[in-house]
Amino acid sequence: MATPFRLKRSAVTGKRPGLTDMQIGELAINFYDGHLFAERDTQGVGIGTTVALLTPWIENFGGGSIVYNGIVTATTYHGNQVIGTPAGGFKSGAFTIANTDHTKDSINELNFILGKLVPTAPDTINGASVSLTGTAGNGRLCAGFTPTNNTGGSAPSAGTQYTRNTDSTITTNYLNDYGPGDNGTVTGFVNATSVGAIPLDTNVNNGTNGAVQVNDNKDASNSVRNTGITSQFYQVYDVRLINAASPDGYNKAFFTHGSATSDEVFWYEDPSTVSAPVISFSGVTAPSSPTLAYSSGIAHYTQASANTFTYVMTVTNASGDMYSTNTFVTQDNNTGSAFANTGNKSYTDFNGGTNPPTQNYGVGTGVTTLVSGVPRNIHNTITSNHFNRYDASTPYGSHNNQRITYNTALNIMGTSATTNQVDEDNIQITGTLGTGSGNAARVNAGATGDNPTPIQTTFNASATPAVYEAIVRGGTLRHDVTNYSTGYLPVGLDLSSGRTGNQYFQVLFTRTTVSEFNIVVTGSYAGCKVCLPENSSWTTGLSATNGWADMFTAYAGSGVPRNSDPGCAQEGVMNGGSGTFKCVFGTESSSNGNGKILVRFKLTSGQSITNIKFSPT
Repeated sequence: MATPFRLKRSAVTGKRPGLTDMQIGELAINFYDGHLFAERDTQGVGIGTTVALLTPWIENFGGGSIVYNGIVTATTYHGNQVIGTPAGGFKSGAFTIANTDHTKDSINELNFILGKLVPTAPDTINGASVSLTGTAGNGRLCAGFTPTNNTGGSAPSAGTQYTRNTDSTITTNYLNDYGPGDNGTVTGFVNATSVGAIPLDTNVNNGTNGAVQVNDNKDASNSVRNTGITSQFYQVYDVRLINAASPDGYNKAFFTHGSATSDEVFWYEDPSTVSAPVISFSGVTAPSSPTLAYSSGIAHYTQASANTFTYVMTVTNASGDMYSTNTFVTQDNNTGSAFANTGNKSYTDFNGGTNPPTQNYGVGTGVTTLVSGVPRNIHNTITSNHFNRYDASTPYGSHNNQRITYNTALNIMGTSATTNQVDEDNIQITGTLGTGSGNAARVNAGATGDNPTPIQTTFNASATPAVYEAIVRGGTLRHDVTNYSTGYLPVGLDLSSGRTGNQYFQVLFTRTTVSEFNIVVTGSYAGCKVCLPENSSWTTGLSATNGWADMFTAYAGSGVPRNSDPGCAQEGVMNGGSGTFKCVFGTESSSNGNGKILVRFKLTSGQSITNIKFSPT
């Protein structure tokens, strides 16, 4: 049968049942104290079987509070804990506390007040920017291969620029004056691997562990990052990676310190063994059906597209794992003398090239591109430095100042008129000289000799010139005995025979009301004569010279130049050299000869003139 249990009871204050008063499963009540007891069987563990007080507190009348004499233990407590009255009463302080205040509120107020007294802690490395030093500059990844990705994150992409490293070690710049410098552990990482760690305490913790180096561990009052921190509150430190191992491929590095993590810095460890690029050239191909212009019978190239010259440029070692820019071959500032700039070259300008280029493009076997040059709009004979120079640059080096060697002389005459050189169709008249318009132009010299019968017939620039005619080639008037059928392009006349004597250059301009003018000349010459060919009084008075007055002889000072005084130079005679020289007609005027004025230059072997102008005095 089941054992009957009884409810034991007592009304004596403080009365507590013993083990002999109760059986397991029975309850005892002290009605006076309001306590409930039960026998506790611990199965021999700890203090053994005992009578336990199940209600160790006393509820105050009305149920508003309870009283417990002893120590209360709880894992977690939620609620308003009243402060009560401390032994000796409350002391005066930063704020007033009552015995009915709650501890959580008072602690909060205390923390607020302390926050005004304690300086702000120095910055942590959380989010700090990490930078590398001692790298090999920057490069962009080539296409056509899969670079090793050591970061565990997004893979590097072709065409994107990355910091480039080549010595298999990496060093960062210091992160300066970060905290806390007196606790926690600073750890450096390359990719996901720790490369060193240094624990910090209140001592000076300068030192190196692995590839992590801490330096300048000091009181935060000396910080240049966070100034104004009161001494003896905090410490700061500097940290960097030094010679950390850097595996081939795409990598990252960063630091941690407690819960703080710096930004990551990324780079590419380039294992390429490619050498610097090398530029080379093929021979030059001249145009087969050129567009020509003529001066003094000499053929010249114009700036027409039909006059394009070509050659092949070859570049070896155009890339490795990396390249610099799509336009890796550029013109430098040394422009070619004969040809307009032939343009920078991108990888897509070369055979099989792409932007970005493929890995090891042009390694072993060079890649080629056709370079096309159109003559510049100039008047000149070019004998050297015809084409512009090129520079080729990659992360592996450069090859600079490269120009194709081309020694053939080129005669070029652009279609734009020029007045700062000798243009036989366009000898400049500056300022207001007499009445009329237009510049001077070459006419036939008529015959050899210093004083031939003056003629004004049109000079044919395309025809073979007479042996006594001086030659205007490439903007320069010259005594010319050159064989243009060899060593020159375009192939031209052979002027090497029968032309060793004096050669002449005769020009005509038409201006009325001119009684004097200046001849401005640059170069060397043997004589200069002036004539008013349609003024009979003038030609009659100078019949001994067929109407030619002499600029190498001074004007007599009065009247008109005559046989006895043929000089027409005033304020200094011409001397065969450069200068500005005044020609006078005396009392005569060009209006009396229909405004026609002839000027005749004489040149001997080796002489040349680069510019002629006429101007008012």
